[in-house]
Amino acid sequence: MGQNQSRSRPNRPQQSAYPPPNIYQQGPQQYYGPDPQQMNNGHYRGGWHGPAAYPPMFPPHHHFGGPGTPQLPQQPNRPSFTPPPGAQEVKQTATIRNAVNLKKFTLALVPVEGQPSKLSVRFQVDASEPFVVSIFVVATEDAGKGCQITQLKGTPNEPIAYEKRLGAHFPKPEGPEVIIDVSLFEERQLTAVSGDTYPLIIRLECVSDKGKTESHQLKELKPGAPQRSWVQSQTTFAKLDKDEEGHWMPRVIKQKIWVEGTSYELQEIYGIENSSAGRSSADTGKQEVNPYMDDEERLCVICLVNERNTTVLPCRHMCMCGDCATELRKQTSKCPICRDTVDSMLEIKRPKATSKPAVDSAAAVTAAVNDLKLKD
Repeated sequence: MGQNQSRSRPNRPQQSAYPPPNIYQQGPQQYYGPDPQQMNNGHYRGGWHGPAAYPPMFPPHHHFGGPGTPQLPQQPNRPSFTPPPGAQEVKQTATIRNAVNLKKFTLALVPVEGQPSKLSVRFQVDASEPFVVSIFVVATEDAGKGCQITQLKGTPNEPIAYEKRLGAHFPKPEGPEVIIDVSLFEERQLTAVSGDTYPLIIRLECVSDKGKTESHQLKELKPGAPQRSWVQSQTTFAKLDKDEEGHWMPRVIKQKIWVEGTSYELQEIYGIENSSAGRSSADTGKQEVNPYMDDEERLCVICLVNERNTTVLPCRHMCMCGDCATELRKQTSKCPICRDTVDSMLEIKRPKATSKPAVDSAAAVTAAVNDLKLKD
């Protein structure tokens, strides 16, 4: 009696389909399993629903084995990443010794007391050689004439000599100041770059090793003169900004160095300050970092064992060791830090420091890179 009433119950709601949809099916998920119309109180009565190209999925209690048992579909292999020709090439650097460096975060403009339109230029320098300072206001650099600098109004200051030292302050306590009188210029001349004309140019120059052997001296240098092959220099280009209260402040645009007759534009490498490459003394060249210090900021972000020595370009994140960089470029075109597209990689050569032995296991490196999941 109860069975007849159960069989004649109208509009019986269908039970939820089991098992779940085929996880390997691409595109919109569909149900490939027992036809719900063939289910009765949870018992399968046979009949399959869905394209014949996809074998059925069986409930957990189904017993496999025997002839004719359908096999589950195999997971398709993930396509391997093939970098475009010439992309992500790992390049090695040649070391250039920079004897003078203006620490750009120290550059400041201090109003002269009682004369708000006049600003005193202030900054600090690290130098491993004696050097001279020349400052130019609203001046043009001509790269075709040995980076000659011409000031548009007035004359630049005479070069001011310094002995080698770290953290040398400009101006000297007893020395002359360089004053910018903003009232002599249009505001756009101070706040914008026009072609090769910059609001503020600061040049530091010293005699190179070659110049010493040829008996050259700093007193031979003239402000803004074309650079000589025996000179090594750093030039800082900046403009002026005005805040909401009307105070002037400098903003560094770029820095260039001149070494052995060639000019190079400096590019900041993010993360190098935490590596042993960024912690050397300018006058001794000795490493100041404790080689046994457990400092994760010095380690490769992938294997967390080797020290960082490879920079990703163009984003300039120094975040990997050479082994992981070599493996990474086979797997993906993304930077591990910012996920920007990688054009090439730059390996930074530096003095070897005594530290924990590097892990050279190719299997360990490959596993670490695969865990990044940066596939395109």
